[in-house]
Amino acid sequence: MVGAVIVSGGKGSRMGADVPKQYLDLKGVPVLARTLTAFCDMEFIDNIVLVLPKDEWETFKSLPYAFGREIHLAAGGARRQDSVRSGLKALESLQTDGIAVIHDGARPLVTESIVKEGVELCIRHGASACGMKPKDTIKVRGEDGFSRETLDRDSLFSVQTPQVFDLQKILTAHERLEASRETVTDDTAAYEKYIGGVYLYKGSYENIKITTPEDMAVAEAILARRITKEW
Repeated sequence: MVGAVIVSGGKGSRMGADVPKQYLDLKGVPVLARTLTAFCDMEFIDNIVLVLPKDEWETFKSLPYAFGREIHLAAGGARRQDSVRSGLKALESLQTDGIAVIHDGARPLVTESIVKEGVELCIRHGASACGMKPKDTIKVRGEDGFSRETLDRDSLFSVQTPQVFDLQKILTAHERLEASRETVTDDTAAYEKYIGGVYLYKGSYENIKITTPEDMAVAEAILARRITKEW
């Protein structure tokens, strides 16, 4: 079985908005609703768990959208990794094994092909994560403000979500991470620390995470182009 854990707990402080970024209007539909709709339309996804702070559950339930399938809720934690662990445990109650697709609720432009390829590569390699080669030259900046070195861009990879794992293995990694009281920035780091390597595959520059007002403008332009193509 394949289950999706959608992690959505950002407060949108960098957006300068009065509401969390996942509820901001993106061409008439809240960001989070667009993300969930994308996963609901993927027939190979068997279960969907949405991780939200408990104080947002009623807000989510009040959204005027019928997603066409059940969205299971799990309580968000203080850190992203706490939220992911909560979502994985909720997914385990729905399917004891299989594959876990972990995705940011604030990445509404993900496509079915990206998720499906991640699942296929996870089956083949044990774990996978999508991303892209950085567009800009990356420098290492010293504490004095001066450049220390220029990194080889061809060897760098800007990781996105989805990140796809064997459910029991990634859950074990997160439980060991909790016991160690360490903090990581994403799920590949947890997996690499305790389980093994993660196969990296090409995502899309359009698979952006909504973090700033500029991101919203870019997302709107991408959606407008997609709609034009459909016509």
